[in-house]
Amino acid sequence: MKYKTIRIYDHTFNGLEKLCEKYAITKTELTESMCTYFLKTGIDPNDPTDMTSHVKKLSNKLISFIRTQESEKLNPLIKKQDLLIDRFMNHLDEEVITRKYMEKLAQAIIDKLRKN
Repeated sequence: MKYKTIRIYDHTFNGLEKLCEKYAITKTELTESMCTYFLKTGIDPNDPTDMTSHVKKLSNKLISFIRTQESEKLNPLIKKQDLLIDRFMNHLDEEVITRKYMEKLAQAIIDKLRKN
């Protein structure tokens, strides 16, 4: 691959060196990574607030998505679950009452049969 030379200011060069030391990469690798990053993300490198606004937009979209899922999916499921639990508990209560009544009725019949 063929290399090209670029001119940069001393303070920019020092910044490149610091970043290279921090990430343990060469200046060529760092420059390639930065170029790829800005091309892929479409972020304007001249606008430092651009990244913040992207993060805020994504955060707002995520929060909106979660709230929508909660209201359209989760809350109705919870209501249905509560309704089913109530119905089941009522059924169990009725079943217990019916059993007790049947046991008393059976015992009364047995008692009458024993008397006769």
